[in-house]
Formats: sequence, C-alpha cells, structure tokens
Amino acid sequence: MTGSSIFPAAVFPDPGAGAVSRSGLAAWTIPPICAALLIWPALWNGYPIVFADTGTYLSQAMHRYLGWDRPAFYSLFIFQQLLRLSTWPIVGAQSCLTVFVLDLTRRALGTPRPWFLATALFLALATWLPWMVSELMPDLLTPLLVLLLSALVFAPERFAILERLAMAALTAFAIAAQISSILLSAVLLAVFLPARRFFRPARRGARDRSGLAPIAALLLALGALAAMNFAGHGRAAISPFGNVFLLARVVYDGPGMTVLRRDCPQAGWRLCPWLDRFPPTSDEFLWDSTSPIVLAGGHKAVSADADAILLAAVRAEPLRLLRAIGDNAIQQLTRFDSGDGLEPWDRQVNRLIDTEFPARESAAFHAARQQRNELSVPEPLGILHRVAALAGIVAAGLLFPVAWRRRHPAAGFLAMALLTLPVSATITGGLSTPHDRYQSRIVWLPACIALLSLPALLRRRDASPAPPG
Repeated sequence: MTGSSIFPAAVFPDPGAGAVSRSGLAAWTIPPICAALLIWPALWNGYPIVFADTGTYLSQAMHRYLGWDRPAFYSLFIFQQLLRLSTWPIVGAQSCLTVFVLDLTRRALGTPRPWFLATALFLALATWLPWMVSELMPDLLTPLLVLLLSALVFAPERFAILERLAMAALTAFAIAAQISSILLSAVLLAVFLPARRFFRPARRGARDRSGLAPIAALLLALGALAAMNFAGHGRAAISPFGNVFLLARVVYDGPGMTVLRRDCPQAGWRLCPWLDRFPPTSDEFLWDSTSPIVLAGGHKAVSADADAILLAAVRAEPLRLLRAIGDNAIQQLTRFDSGDGLEPWDRQVNRLIDTEFPARESAAFHAARQQRNELSVPEPLGILHRVAALAGIVAAGLLFPVAWRRRHPAAGFLAMALLTLPVSATITGGLSTPHDRYQSRIVWLPACIALLSLPALLRRRDASPAPPG
C-alpha cells in the first residue's frame, strides 16, 4: 500500500507519494478516519437522514420500477447496499465515495496526505458536506461531480489510465443521477474545455486529448438516461416528463398563469377546469395530493400539455420570463443556510421503512431525532457553515491569481468551483424553485479547494510549474 493513495500503487500510482508520512500504517488509517468523520450527523441523529424524495429512491430500488420524476441511477446505487436489512450501508458507501473523490482532488493538487486529514476535519465541522453524506439522497453527487470534472479537465496526467476510466464512469453516474447535473456539467465543460490551455503548462509535441474523458462521461450519461427511459417509459428521452417542473416554475412566475387564463377553456388543456384550485406555491402545485396536477389526471397526463403552455408563455411574455429567471437565480445564489429539509417526512418515508425493513430497523428509524422533530443544525454551527462558505469564496478568489501565474492545477479547480456557484443557482433557482439545500450542497467547494491547494501554493516558487508564457 502506497503512503499516499487509497489504492495499491501497482494499480493507481500516486505522483505525490514521496511527500507524505513515512509511516505506511499511519497513512493507511487516514481514509477510514476521514470516512468516519463525515457520518457524524447520522450517528448523532441515530439513523441516516431522510428527505421527501428518499421514499421514491428507496422504493425504486426495492420494487424495481421507474418513476416519472426521478432517474433510477441513484436507486441502482443504493440497491447494491440495501439488501432490505438496513440503510446504514448506504451512508457508509457515500462516505467512502466522498473520501475517494476528495483524495483524488488532493492528488491532483499535489497536497500531502496528512493535510488531507486536517481538510476532512474542517469539512466535517464547518460545512454542510457531512449532512449530505449522512442523507439518503443524491445531493452529494453534485459537488463530487464538480471535483471529478476538475480533475479530468485540469490534471488528467496525475492519474493512471485505469483510474481515469474509473473517474469517467463515476462522472457519468453523477451526471445521470440528477437531471440538473446535465446542464451543470454541459455549461462547465463548454467553458473550461476550450480554456484549459490557459490553466495548464503546454505539453510540447503531444496532442491534448484531456477533453475526451469528460465529454465521453457526459455522452454516456445522456445515452444511459435515454436508454433507461425508453425501457421504462417507451420514450428515448433524457427526461420524458421533466417539462412538468418547468411548467410549475413558469406558471408561478406569472406568464404561465396569464396564458392559462387567456386560452382556457378553448385550448382544451387538462389544467383548465382547475384554475381556481391552484395552491399558493409551486411546490404544492407539484406535490400536494389535492393539486390541480393530480385532479387533472396526474403528472404524466399534464406533461402532454406542458410544452404547448410553455411555448405560449414564451411567446406571450419573453422578457418577463427572463426577468423571473434572473430574479430566481439571484435569490438562489444568496440562499445557502444549512438545515433545509431536516424535518420529519412521515407521509413520504415512514410507511416504506415500516413495511419493507425488519422491526429493529423501523424502531431505530422512529427513535431518531429527525422522526421526533428534534433534528436541526445548532445555530452556532449554522453560523460557522455560512462564515466558512463566504471565507472560502474570498480565499479562492485570492488564491486563483497565484495559482494561475504558476499554471498550477489549483487555478482550474478554483475557477470551476467559483463558476459553479452562479451556474448552479441559475439552473436550480432560475428553472426550478429557490431552496437553501440547492446552494448549500455546493457552496463549500471553494473553501475545500482553497484549503487543499494551500500547501502546494505555499511551496517555493522554483518547485512549482513554470508560469505562463
């Protein structure tokens, strides 16, 4: 076992192996210690944390069906650990996956392993990351996707070919697990693949093929989603009923409702008879059992009319729609308080745990803080999360010019992390509904990368890559 890589050196050699502690045992113990640090919220809760969508993902895994609203790839992931006995192995697998990706990031940046332990301790205490690790949800995959894309784009030469293939496969999985990740990864690759030569030292006499792996990962994810939906719904589409989410946003931003009131009932849309039953928020419109969507025949039925309503709204009030997207994106950019979604989710999760798991698992679930409505982020910890996020953004901005002048891979990582914040806010807030959970899952990335970059950037200048030009 090498002193710097999680994997045997014969399989995945670590370029920075000479920079770590000489104690092989001590180096070997760091990854499991980090993995244990990242599950403390689940241990404190007494059970893995759940969310409203957790029931859907568990149900898809256990009953082997494809729902209309969520890709099945995260369900396939948890199916490997579930075995109808306990959900704890899922949290363990997520923690190991997180440590693996963070260790890849450390290696790409040339940071010694002992510093990795300090970084993991910081992330466990000062960020929302361990709460995502402890939650039975795919939210964790979004920040891991950004780190994987950064490594594949800016530091592929740091990894062996087999490792790059594994990273590309993991990237494809992270993209396919959440529809919003398709847009996020596409935008990030469109920006940084053409610009990567400004962040990396030139390689004389060699054609740069570093963009192939991330592009292949995106195409693989798109193909997998299309194939999955063709098998499950008979439609080779990326998100066959995803237009319902966009419809909710456009209706509650105003133009959609304007069109419905203008064109109903002549248009014959399924929502027309229920215009006086629309609830106050788009979340209620999408999910309440008495929602107009349910009354109109369900999400799949309304999806058949959604494209026509959306097109009519764009034609009727395009500027109003753009302003609404911008306003929602700005609102989402500033919303990243920790603790969103920690309330009990009785209707969505309880019945599944009670009927599909052993009695001891059901008892542990109901005894957890969350199910007793006692789980929340302590106020001092929430303040620390916010301060650490803002300080991390400042630190990333200060370190970027230093890293860029040296053509260090950290420059690309920092730039991608900073750009991810507004891009993700536009996608999740501008095209969906602003929620703290969307931004809190990524806002810790600049702090993480700044901290991991610091040892490499503090080295003597003559030990760094040559500056540009």
